[in-house]
Amino acid sequence: MKVYLDCCCYCRQFDDLSQEQVRAEVKAILAIFRLHAQESISLVGSDVLVFELNNISDFDKRSQVFNDYNGVDETVELSDSNRLRANQIQEHSNIRASDSAHIACAEEAGADVMLTTDYKLIKMASRLDLEVEVMNPRDYIEQYWSGGDF
Repeated sequence: MKVYLDCCCYCRQFDDLSQEQVRAEVKAILAIFRLHAQESISLVGSDVLVFELNNISDFDKRSQVFNDYNGVDETVELSDSNRLRANQIQEHSNIRASDSAHIACAEEAGADVMLTTDYKLIKMASRLDLEVEVMNPRDYIEQYWSGGDF
C-alpha cells in the first residue's frame, strides 16, 4: 500500500502532547513509520512536501522531520500535470493551494491514501471525486491495520 503523509503528519510530534487526540495521532504516525520500516507499506513524498518541510524555522525540528522524511520510497516532482490537477481541485472546493498540490501529487504517485491531521481538509476532500482517499493517520491505522493496537 502506498501512503502519502502531508507536512502536518511529519510535524505532529511537536504539537501539544497534553491533548489525547494529538497523542493518539502521534502514536499512529509512529506506527506508520514502523510499518514502513517493516516494508509493509511504501511512503511517498513530493517536491511540495520538501518545500514545506524546508520552511520549518526551528532547525532542530526541521532536522528531526527530515530524518523521518528521508526514508520515503518515491518523491513526486511538481509538474505541469499535477499543477493543473491541483488547480482543478481548488476550483471545485475551498481546499488551499498547498493542500491541493499535496492531493495532486499523491494521486500522481498512485497513493492509496493521503494522511493528514487537518480535519477541515479531510471533510472538504470527502466531498470530491479524488483518486486518493484523504484521512487521519489514526483512522488509517484503525481501518487498515487491525484497530487501534499500535
